[in-house]
Amino acid sequence: MPIDISFLNSAALWGLGLASIPIIIHLLFRRRFRRVDWAPMHYLKLSIQRNRRRIRLEQLLLLLLRTFAILLLFFLVARPTMHAVGLGNWLGGNSRASQILLIDDSLGMDYRDGGRSAWERVKEVAAKVIESIGPKDRFTLVLASRPGAPLVREVELENPDEIAQLVAAAHPSDAHVAWEPVFAAVDELIETGAFPIQELTLITDLRRAGWDDTVRPLGNRWAGKQLRMRIFDVGSLKTNNAALVDLKQIDRLAMIANPVRWEAVVRNDTDHELAEIDAQWSVDGKPTVVRMPAIGPGETVRVPLNSTFQEAGSHHVEFELPSDELAADNRRWGVCQAREQVQLLLVDGEPSSEPLAGEADFLGLALSLGVGDADAFQVQVVTDSEWATLPTGQPDMVALCNVAGLTPEQADKLGRWVKSGTGLMIFVGEQIDPTNYNQLLYRDGQGLLPAPLETVVDEEFSGILVEEGVPGPLDGLLQVSPTVLEPIKVRKFFQARPADDAPPGVRVLARWNSTDSAPAVLEKTFGEGTVLLWTVTADKLWSDWPTEPSYVLAVREAAKAIARADSGARALTAGEELRLPLPASERVGAAPPTVEAPEAEKPRPVRVEEDMSGGRAGGASPPVHAAPQVLVYDDTRRAGLYKLAWQAAPSTARTALFAVNPDGIESGLQRISADELRSLWGGFEPEVISAVSDGDTPIAVRGLEIWRRLAMTLLGLLVAESCFATWTGRQR
Repeated sequence: MPIDISFLNSAALWGLGLASIPIIIHLLFRRRFRRVDWAPMHYLKLSIQRNRRRIRLEQLLLLLLRTFAILLLFFLVARPTMHAVGLGNWLGGNSRASQILLIDDSLGMDYRDGGRSAWERVKEVAAKVIESIGPKDRFTLVLASRPGAPLVREVELENPDEIAQLVAAAHPSDAHVAWEPVFAAVDELIETGAFPIQELTLITDLRRAGWDDTVRPLGNRWAGKQLRMRIFDVGSLKTNNAALVDLKQIDRLAMIANPVRWEAVVRNDTDHELAEIDAQWSVDGKPTVVRMPAIGPGETVRVPLNSTFQEAGSHHVEFELPSDELAADNRRWGVCQAREQVQLLLVDGEPSSEPLAGEADFLGLALSLGVGDADAFQVQVVTDSEWATLPTGQPDMVALCNVAGLTPEQADKLGRWVKSGTGLMIFVGEQIDPTNYNQLLYRDGQGLLPAPLETVVDEEFSGILVEEGVPGPLDGLLQVSPTVLEPIKVRKFFQARPADDAPPGVRVLARWNSTDSAPAVLEKTFGEGTVLLWTVTADKLWSDWPTEPSYVLAVREAAKAIARADSGARALTAGEELRLPLPASERVGAAPPTVEAPEAEKPRPVRVEEDMSGGRAGGASPPVHAAPQVLVYDDTRRAGLYKLAWQAAPSTARTALFAVNPDGIESGLQRISADELRSLWGGFEPEVISAVSDGDTPIAVRGLEIWRRLAMTLLGLLVAESCFATWTGRQR
């Protein structure tokens, strides 16, 4: 099979005609001389005749060197490229090989430049690659978004058109491709290949996202294999893009008839200002127009949004920007679970029959008060002894008020609850056993407490200072005047200071106006839940704060901020596995569960797994003969709303709504150079090939440029010509 060569500067090939100049000069010089017989030349003529053959051969070789030098010069200027397909066929002949075609189907492949997307180029290049596969080769087709599930594996291409149709029917996903795990999965395919000679072809847009030097160990191992890798670049050089990089629910708890705050994050990666742009905000399918603020080049803005739900249950929202070159990252979804009531459990460590004399009485009164949502907080107050005998239902928030100590079983229960999303408030007091708390709840920084309890400090002062910066559960206090917080009188507090090496989820929310600005409220993120440690009592024994209006505001806003909610549990990034743990007491019925996925013509089956981790959904203990069940769906490469439907035994229909959004990493369109890409592979040297297209011209697969090799050859040829010309021109 012939070698396939093309030229990037084909106009320079006209200069090849200049290679005839040495031949013309040679012929003209032959005609300049007349033959004159001269007697003394007779003996010289006899000598020349004896060496004529050698001289003619030398002159002919010198002529060929000069002619070939001119040919090579203009051949080099024309920038010839060796097509990888043709080169592979020429080198490989009819030998059998395992051919793997890996296609990048990440979100960025949908970027359009000049009306054409990288994905359209993928189809054209893939068709050419498939045409080059030999009839005896084994072929594997893999999409980068699902490297563990090849579309075709180790088949002989009896009908290449069928494979080309598979590629044509595919679409870019909304997921991000991290290349190290993709190539790890491809490596398993290489290890199980049918033939020792193997070739891996990757078609990608060469965007930087996903590439790093984690592929180096694999590249060093591949360097010792009979493996050739070529990377076709089908991406645009442009990076202009306006992206909706995030849509999140600000209020952790959504109550019916109350506004729920949302925030959209928009980034302008173009070279011009985005002004007078209208976006669309939809709540349960009802759209409204939102005028966007002006966004300068390279700037990011946060757009505040609101929604109000009149009914309890699942609701969905959607925010969409006007379409641009990459439309896939201009739209995001959210799912909100509106609640009628929130279950709050207050454990009173020092109860009293007198009004407002119990440890949790002021806290319970503050949480029960409210305007518009007076019935939202369902407060249950129990003693610490009653808590041990309560049913195993999981509350939305627990408050420990001067509870002297906990048993290991109670500490484990709290840990499971908070890890699964229950909020926890801890108020200290005279009865607290610091050793018990530090052993069971702090656990050297690995437990629930954000800081170890040290000692009680007797110090009288006034005022509380709320830390500003990252939003937190006490943000409501930042809205009131500082003069409201200054009169708060404190008589005692428990010293609790975070360790220097505390994890990122630990921070101080407020400090006392004391001599050393001791922490007043500390926060720790634990799993899906949040723990707040208040260093004073919940009653007015250590301070008069419970009698101030700011106390009501503080504890109510904190309860809303940390109470169990699923504002984040129903939001996924494209490509993540969708998992829905069922309550331990619930079993899936006979009808198989399904999911309605975006752009799917009909519901798809959902897998049912047994949760063997020992987790207890809802705090309930499952039957001894069965583990809790989990509904699993792993193909979430398309962004949008996913609706799970199943039948709980015996015949109760259930549904759950999930929002799957594009991966924001893919909105960054910066490219990686071919040289940098090759350097990531260590000892392995993949061949990077550009695939270019002008307008409607059929795409040309540009192979490896060989001008450097030709330049070295030309240099060597000129040196050889100079030496040879000197030698042939010597005196004889």
